[in-house]
Amino acid sequence: MEIGYITTRDLENSSGKVNGKIRVVVPKGGNVADINLTCPECGNNQNKKEDWKMPFSTKCDKCGFQIKIQSLRKEIKKKK
Repeated sequence: MEIGYITTRDLENSSGKVNGKIRVVVPKGGNVADINLTCPECGNNQNKKEDWKMPFSTKCDKCGFQIKIQSLRKEIKKKK
């Protein structure tokens, strides 16, 4: 399988503490993302598939916490 997009990011909970992780893989030419997620809010581990589009966002299946994945450029600018 050729990969069109892949990222692994640390996730912050609502109080700003890094407490979770997400890994998103999209096959080249594909429109469905394979997501491995540990929710930063409740700690629930999930594996799921969702439609792929940027900017990417998903919700925790257990607590409903909204997770948004920004481009790395935007994340870097935000931290500066």
